[in-house]
Amino acid sequence: MVIPWTDEDRRELAELCRVHDQMMAEARANPLVQKSDAGGELVFKVIEDATPPAPQSEPQPSFDADERLTVILGEFALELQREWREERDKAIAPLKAEIAELKGKLDAVAELKGKVDALLTLLQGAKAEVIGLPRKRSSDAA
Repeated sequence: MVIPWTDEDRRELAELCRVHDQMMAEARANPLVQKSDAGGELVFKVIEDATPPAPQSEPQPSFDADERLTVILGEFALELQREWREERDKAIAPLKAEIAELKGKLDAVAELKGKVDALLTLLQGAKAEVIGLPRKRSSDAA
């Protein structure tokens, strides 16, 4: 698909070309590189220290400061663990007491169950020894 140029497009292109030509003329008037008067010979220039100075870095904390910070953070973490452990133990203590009470009750129930089982066994044995009496017949009444 071909899109025709409008008059506005042509004016904008002409303006850009004019600015470009102006920049080129300025560059020719003030060249960045100039020819030397050495007559075609190469000229070597020696610069003693051409490296730019190193940027100043922020002062780093000494190893001692890092070590002290590590010790302080370690002590802080240890103290937090102690506090958390104490809080946990206080919260768990009533639960432990309740568990012990329930275990005692469960032992009592188990003991009672054993006695009930023994009693049922005795009763079933006695039931087997019971002798049934014959029923009374209507003819026996007379």
